[in-house]
Amino acid sequence: MRAKNFLFLFLLSFLLTAWAGCATQSEVRRKQSQAVDMENKGNDFFQQGQYLRALGYYQRALQGYESIDHREGVAKSLTQMGSAFQAMGRTPTALEYYQRSLAIHSDLGNDAGMSLNLNNIGTATLALRKPQAALEFFQKSLAMEEKRGEIKGQAVRWNNIGLAYRGLGQNDRAMEGYLRAKVLNEKAENLAGIADNLNNMGAIYESRKDWPRALEAYRGALEMDKKRENSLGISTDLANLGKLYETMGEKEKALDHYLRAWRINESLGLKERILYDLEKIASLYDALGKPEEAEKFRKRSQELTSSPK
Repeated sequence: MRAKNFLFLFLLSFLLTAWAGCATQSEVRRKQSQAVDMENKGNDFFQQGQYLRALGYYQRALQGYESIDHREGVAKSLTQMGSAFQAMGRTPTALEYYQRSLAIHSDLGNDAGMSLNLNNIGTATLALRKPQAALEFFQKSLAMEEKRGEIKGQAVRWNNIGLAYRGLGQNDRAMEGYLRAKVLNEKAENLAGIADNLNNMGAIYESRKDWPRALEAYRGALEMDKKRENSLGISTDLANLGKLYETMGEKEKALDHYLRAWRINESLGLKERILYDLEKIASLYDALGKPEEAEKFRKRSQELTSSPK
């Protein structure tokens, strides 16, 4: 009788332990799934340029990952929060988050994560007008991408190296970085990367007053972004072309491109870009002897500036 009772208690204990283990595993999976969902929603808002809303979802994802001690998820969320802070112009705060993520990835021995963090730290450092320090971060990250054989990653680093050299006033070396990035992006068929490279190349050509090459580069970027149906990129390309035509003294063409950029930014609801476009459009209407049209766009700008949104 005692043997039967012992066997019953043993089986009951085993079943309760197994059930608790399953429940715990189920809870971990549920929290991880919720964190991923928050992360994805944050990414959607980030792509729309709604960085504050994106940050809120990234914060919730971070809390979810921390609640189950998912270190890789924590590092990823910290990186995403850093990107949101940087997009909002809060670069020192972004730098802190990138550094926290780097510490975790270093502890985990995650080369891909470390390379990403080093690259992001470089972009933040460059935004803080420290191009030499940024260059060193980009070069370290590039070495890791070359070791990993990641073509797209190498292209991003070469492009950023070009930006660092541009910040140092070394335009020839900057152009070399952009060209090397473009070759890699073409190999990877990365249209977004090619568009970015072409815009950066166009800026250098423009600084050299090489208008034909600058036009070719900016038009090439526009073509890439149209193929990708990338509205944000298209508005950037149109604004670059508008600025170039304005510099060249072709005011009608400049106005046309700024108007096209403004319509896209209006549809995207990007306030800062809209205000920039409106200022340029009003200025060009004035230059073309159309003060009434200029006043219409200045009024739009004033209304938007006073708007709480």
